[in-house]
Amino acid sequence: MTEPERPKFAILLRYAPFGLPLAFGALPVYLLLPHLYATRYGLSLGGVGLLLLLTRLGDAVIDPLIGRWSDAWAARHGARVGLIAWGLLPLALSFYFLFNPLRSLPIWWSLAPALIAFYVAYSVSGLNYQAMAAELSTQYQARSWLTTAREGAALIGVLLAAILPELLQRHLPAQAAWQAFALVFVVLLFFAAIPLWNRSLRRPVAVTSQRAWWRFYEPLRRPATRRLFAVYTLSQSANTVAATLFFFFVDQILRAPHWAPGFLLLYFLSGAAGMPFWLWYSHRQSKARAWRWAMLLATFAFLGAVLLGPGLLWGYALVCLFSGLALGADQALPPSILADHTDADPDARAGSYFGLYNWVGKAATAIGAGLILPLLQWLGYSVEGQNLWALLLGYALVPALFKLWAIYLLQPERVDRAALRFTTLSGAHP
Repeated sequence: MTEPERPKFAILLRYAPFGLPLAFGALPVYLLLPHLYATRYGLSLGGVGLLLLLTRLGDAVIDPLIGRWSDAWAARHGARVGLIAWGLLPLALSFYFLFNPLRSLPIWWSLAPALIAFYVAYSVSGLNYQAMAAELSTQYQARSWLTTAREGAALIGVLLAAILPELLQRHLPAQAAWQAFALVFVVLLFFAAIPLWNRSLRRPVAVTSQRAWWRFYEPLRRPATRRLFAVYTLSQSANTVAATLFFFFVDQILRAPHWAPGFLLLYFLSGAAGMPFWLWYSHRQSKARAWRWAMLLATFAFLGAVLLGPGLLWGYALVCLFSGLALGADQALPPSILADHTDADPDARAGSYFGLYNWVGKAATAIGAGLILPLLQWLGYSVEGQNLWALLLGYALVPALFKLWAIYLLQPERVDRAALRFTTLSGAHP
């Protein structure tokens, strides 16, 4: 019997919720930790930033190796849920101690191990959770349903993580607020993991090839996969540049810092609202075409920001609305396309592919953040308000250029369905 193109609702309902705590946990580590440790614990901002950069780079390097090891482990034990479970307790403890460091130790000795443990545990649980979607269905459209449901839950998690710290600190002392924040994450993490144990989500994982562990790069030898990763890198770099400059833009260009939470809320809600449309459009056309139109929409949104200035809040609300709508496609469609690539490769398994996918995503984050701030400094911008034109162009033009480059590379016939009918590493068709 042919597998249905849309998974059963019960499958989506069991699979999607774990995306919420994963996103809830990731956002504060990037956005809140530097400010918290600089203001509350007196660490230098540069020192915290350097630690975050080094641990992030180390995390990115080991992701492909974790992916390959995960494939072998899951093949021996019959499912990935055990690996997801392995990461739960380290994730919970490390997140708690990141925001509530041990005062009996020097602060650096509490922060560094907690950060390393968080990244490793997050990679093991998150990577295998992503790989599950590739193995739950082999159908082209069914995978879009799975990734859309997962990323929709993730956007809800991002919203909660963005809003909750401020709400808690309004009603609780600072220390109690951060303890409550960490406990919310722990509760969400374990409750969202429970449905993953349902037998309907278990699929056998095929035995991996016997190639050496250092051959984790094999998927990159396939032209369609290499092109997909290049497009994903550019698109994510554009998103990272905009995210890095978001607070600067709202504060110094719009002169409305108190509106920042509202703009973030609009952005992420738009992302969640746009996912059903991109899912529908990818069914009618293709995933790559839908993603291409979404990036074009984001490009126009970023370019529109060039026209903004002090007090033009409605204009920036439109920028957040349209770039947020595009975000829904950015989150849901690339992993679904990558899942299709795993079927065309008889040697590598989903864990190997998604290990590389996470590595590329983290590299894109480093590229975006590492490029834009030195560029603005070179152009003469300063936080005191000098050369604001550089900030305006950096926020609007640089992401738009990245997106346009990605659109140019994203030729659907070379990334999506037709491109996967290859049998050789060179991409030659039979």
